[in-house]
Amino acid sequence: MPEYQFANRDGSIVTEDYDRNTYFSAKQVLKSLKDAFQLFPYTVEINQVDNFEDIFHVTYPDGNGFGDIYICGKGTTPGGRQGLKDEQRIQPKAKYLNFVYDRQEEGKKGVFLGVYSRDEQTVFCTWKVMQSNAASPETPISKQIKIDSIAKAMQEGFVQQDKGRGEYACAFKPEFLYFYLKNSEWLHTGAVNGLAEHTPPEKEDDELNDVSTELVFNTGLQSKYPRNRIIFGAPGTGKSFTINQQRMDLLGKHNESDYERVTFHPDYSYANFVGTYKPVMVTHPSSQQADKDTQYVLSVLTDPSKSAQEKYDLLFDKFKEDGLTRLPILLGLYTDETFKTRKQDGSDAVGDNSVERNHGKAIRKYVSLLTGQERTSDIAYEYVPGPFMRVYVDALKNARTGNPKPHLLIIEEINRANVAAVFGDVFQLLDRGDDEVSEYPIQASEDIKNYLAKELGGDPEDYSKIRIPDNMFIWATMNSADQGVFPMDTAFKRRWNFTYLGIDDSDMDIRGKYVEMGSKKKQRIEWNDLRKAINEFLANEKINEDKQLGPYFIARSIVVPADGGSDIDSAKFCDVFKHKVLMYLFDDAAKQKRGKLFEGSAKGQNRYSKICEAFDEQGIGIFNADIQNRVTVQDLVANDHELDENGMVKTESEE
Repeated sequence: MPEYQFANRDGSIVTEDYDRNTYFSAKQVLKSLKDAFQLFPYTVEINQVDNFEDIFHVTYPDGNGFGDIYICGKGTTPGGRQGLKDEQRIQPKAKYLNFVYDRQEEGKKGVFLGVYSRDEQTVFCTWKVMQSNAASPETPISKQIKIDSIAKAMQEGFVQQDKGRGEYACAFKPEFLYFYLKNSEWLHTGAVNGLAEHTPPEKEDDELNDVSTELVFNTGLQSKYPRNRIIFGAPGTGKSFTINQQRMDLLGKHNESDYERVTFHPDYSYANFVGTYKPVMVTHPSSQQADKDTQYVLSVLTDPSKSAQEKYDLLFDKFKEDGLTRLPILLGLYTDETFKTRKQDGSDAVGDNSVERNHGKAIRKYVSLLTGQERTSDIAYEYVPGPFMRVYVDALKNARTGNPKPHLLIIEEINRANVAAVFGDVFQLLDRGDDEVSEYPIQASEDIKNYLAKELGGDPEDYSKIRIPDNMFIWATMNSADQGVFPMDTAFKRRWNFTYLGIDDSDMDIRGKYVEMGSKKKQRIEWNDLRKAINEFLANEKINEDKQLGPYFIARSIVVPADGGSDIDSAKFCDVFKHKVLMYLFDDAAKQKRGKLFEGSAKGQNRYSKICEAFDEQGIGIFNADIQNRVTVQDLVANDHELDENGMVKTESEE
């Protein structure tokens, strides 16, 4: 692990490895803010904003103070830029920064804040609130501050750091938070004598677009679950249900979206799984594809909250040097409102026939109106990622944050595709070392390098060699009973942790669940009893376990009553039992043992339709005596009538 610089409480600076366990979570950031606001002369409330775990809303119930404050706050982590180990940074998502920026534009107070904590001393780091133009709202954006500034704040309480371009970052102890909020507008744009560091400003760069491109594979994430895992067993043993339950345990309550599920099939390929170039519809124009100036113009033109006059005034400076005469026409294409126009010097265009005039409306019918919405133009080829690459990118983005979380790819029916062909060179990445990172990297193709550079920032050559990080999990299910599936070679199998679900391993939820069946002789039986009795017959006939009936061969939604009771919906159960269980036994599992299995059927044993008819009347009476004897049957009285010795309802004369 690389070494980084840290500031101690006494202002000294040490060099050591980064302990990820010291990272401040959102919960810890919230506590630090609450502790700091307790020093204020006003009572405040602080809450996390829904769906934005790193944004905190501060309000003043008594009506005093600063009004609403929106803070984008994260724990700081070391590093971020190659060769610069003397920095701390935060990496909030672009959408978080823009949320706070938008609130500030609405007249609220916005804060970009990092929490540095060491030796039981906290230092707040803040930066100028700016808008991010990152391509994706999920892109992590770096904000850095020198460790020297934090060390000086430990000693002096409050310092400024010259970032260049007339911008300053601030570092201060919590007791200076009130001072900062009262003066935040100018503290980031002007030096305060005695506070600003006397160090050369940082080289000019676009701070908000300084996205870290450092690849992090080893996050130190610990988990009780294996990274590469296959759960296999007979049909209906609950493989998918088990993997889904453990998925929720792995990811936690607030990270349910950090996974993707895919089902393999015989035609599934490497291109489907990893990615490839495909023809896609190219749309023009798009505000997301346009340059920064075009995006701004489109955002103003299509803003429903602004009047036509407000839009004109906002765009005036953009057009006054070149093409001012085109502005009224352009704006008129988007609105039916009238608006006053101005000359280049800013004065009203009186006498120029351009006052309170919609210049665009008259020509609208001759123009393809630009609305800011994407319009289909033509077909081009673009790299389209598959589920593996999408989860891989998400895992790498998270690995950079200093707050590692698991990201999961679930593969259903993994053995129904040719896995050697589907995984291709990714096969080598499955071989993980003791740190759960791919032990051997692979050379990425030009397509993959370009895609990773687009999604993660930096140069394509930064991604020439790739590994699976330790926060990426790949889990799969496999039906051991499937016929006609692709075999897995030993080299592939040894890279996975296999978990076998036995035929009765997950039957807890169906114990004590009863169903009624039969029309001539009504019976109440426990489904688990019947299932085990049939399986016992199959086992005695030397039929393998993977051909037997799992607890959920009939869907869980049917055999586990939603109300938590013990009575299964008999109509649904019997319909599925006939058309799924009996069909499976008749055509597959007991195909050579039909006569012996269904010897109780009064209508014959060799025709599926007759067995179904017999089941409607006899219930489990269609099976042989051994199966019937293994099932506890409650004979039911129909309509309060007694049953005769054959289980038939007695006639009135008999009664």
